[in-house]
Amino acid sequence: MANRVAVVVAVENFFEIGPPLPYAASDAAELVRMLPAAGYDAARCLLLTGTRTTQAVINAHLKRLPKLLGPVDSLLVFIATRSFHLKTTTGYLACADTIASDPAATAIPLAELVAALRKVQCPEVTLLLDIEAVPPLAEAPELKPGLVEGELDELFRQEYPFACLLSCRPGERSFESGQLRRGIWRHHVLEVFAGKVRRCVKADGTLTAAALHDYLADAVPRTLRRHYDAAHEQVPLLWGETFSAAVIAEFAPPCHPGAELLDASRLKRVVLRAESHGRVKELAGFRKTHTLPERANEWARKFVHRIGAPDIQADLDTLFTRLRDAFGYKRKDLDVATDRDGVGFIRTPDFEYTVSLDVNPDQPADVIWRRELSRLASVELIHSPPFRDVFGSRFDKLVFEFATPVDVAEWVDRIEEQPLEGVKVRVASDSGTATIALAGFRGHIHLTRHAVTIDGPPGDPGSLLAQFLVFLQKFRGIGEPARLPPG
Repeated sequence: MANRVAVVVAVENFFEIGPPLPYAASDAAELVRMLPAAGYDAARCLLLTGTRTTQAVINAHLKRLPKLLGPVDSLLVFIATRSFHLKTTTGYLACADTIASDPAATAIPLAELVAALRKVQCPEVTLLLDIEAVPPLAEAPELKPGLVEGELDELFRQEYPFACLLSCRPGERSFESGQLRRGIWRHHVLEVFAGKVRRCVKADGTLTAAALHDYLADAVPRTLRRHYDAAHEQVPLLWGETFSAAVIAEFAPPCHPGAELLDASRLKRVVLRAESHGRVKELAGFRKTHTLPERANEWARKFVHRIGAPDIQADLDTLFTRLRDAFGYKRKDLDVATDRDGVGFIRTPDFEYTVSLDVNPDQPADVIWRRELSRLASVELIHSPPFRDVFGSRFDKLVFEFATPVDVAEWVDRIEEQPLEGVKVRVASDSGTATIALAGFRGHIHLTRHAVTIDGPPGDPGSLLAQFLVFLQKFRGIGEPARLPPG
């Protein structure tokens, strides 16, 4: 494996040259944490953020790079900041202390950065530059926003072993997302280096600068459209195409694109669910003098919770007896409780049962019963005779909740690039949800950012699990089902 090191600089706050770059420092720190998994020497990866992003500090590190880094086979340089140029064709990278009254003397010329990197004498250098333009300043009318394309052409011409990826065109805005809490371009870079996106990774696990750029050029505009209106543009660019075949990361060889989505480490909770409908007037606490709800407001919910409390208690009492008979639980093994919000539960050593009652928002005179089984101890429990006797026909959904959200659009794109026999995928127009149909299964598998739901006809919950394991095996190539993650 090549000797890989990185220099990561993120200038998030500026004294006066422009507004902050949201999330730049946290994104940079996260990248450094991810680099070891991509084949980098963690002890020799340099991170400059916060108070270490003044011109003096950055210049001091650039001058000492050969000594700081030592022998290097591959160097990755990641910089997030603002940029400007003057009447000449010289572009500058702003530092935290760049001042409007003398910007050139208090910033880093791009040419000096490149010259400092050349002194490292590394055969492969890749720059990832998230460079947003400095806004026009009344006190510095000679200052022009952004870098200069002509200078970029000159600096990254053929004889220099550099590849340079820019987050946007010179002078353009590099957008951030409050929902993602990241810069959009940086978000996709981080997803790749975290190993969550493998469409740009070769079969042997290597990632090249060109492949990363191709992915970013496609993904960034798509994500931008989801978070901003169509009038906004951000076009990632690549310079030094001759050297863009350089390998910038080495991962373990990728498996099928669905494998990491369904990896147990991503899963937070496994839940069996069921919903049924009833009428408010059929609840045990309803009286002829009561008025049926006409809207699903807070009063209606409290009313339904109050008059439905006896029904919830009756459901728990019935199940309490059945669990003791079927599983042989002792009294002290079962914890039974209700609250005023229309929820009751039974905790057992092997699982937790929850029943809740709420107003139907579409028909306020009706109620929705929701029953849920979570904290399952094992797969084997679902197949056991006592479990089938008690819950055999009650649940019609098996839900795997994610600990962290997934990118549904990215997952669908990769499945469509490598289609599987017997699997059909439908995706919503906003790419927020997808539905997978599996040959031979009457139900469907629904994917959202937060969960996978296996939806089938009521019956043995083990059949829902079996269908999911068939789906899982198609992606992971496993022959034996793994144990469920913690409930």
